[in-house]
Amino acid sequence: MRHMELFFPLHPRFVHFPIALTLVGAATIAFGLMRRQERWLGYGRISLLLGWLGVLTAVATGLIDQSRAPQTAEVAGAINQHITAGVALLVVVGLALYWPLRDKKLFTGRIPRPYLVLLLAGVALVFVEGFLGGKLVYQLGVGVR
Repeated sequence: MRHMELFFPLHPRFVHFPIALTLVGAATIAFGLMRRQERWLGYGRISLLLGWLGVLTAVATGLIDQSRAPQTAEVAGAINQHITAGVALLVVVGLALYWPLRDKKLFTGRIPRPYLVLLLAGVALVFVEGFLGGKLVYQLGVGVR
């Protein structure tokens, strides 16, 4: 059973790629919209999809690791904020992936400002998640031996 301890905490091992893929995906889509280059939109959507799948994995591992966190009111509050922001990130990025599938003309004509706002909200949520995760680790000592 001692060998299993080597695998925990799981969550920090699964957060870095989703952060990078989500940020790169949003930036690439914005670049493609500004330059009117469809291939960049495709690259960005692939990156965003991989980022969304990674966020899903990070959420799952975070929920697993939650049971190992110190049981204090301050930690519980920070974890709940972190979970809320993570679920919001899943929803926002999911909407950013779904919207072009639903509206085939989204990327034709004028730049879709509401879509860019949605991407910006996703980027903001990535930073909120990072801030809250840093607070859990560096201020509250969650996951630190």
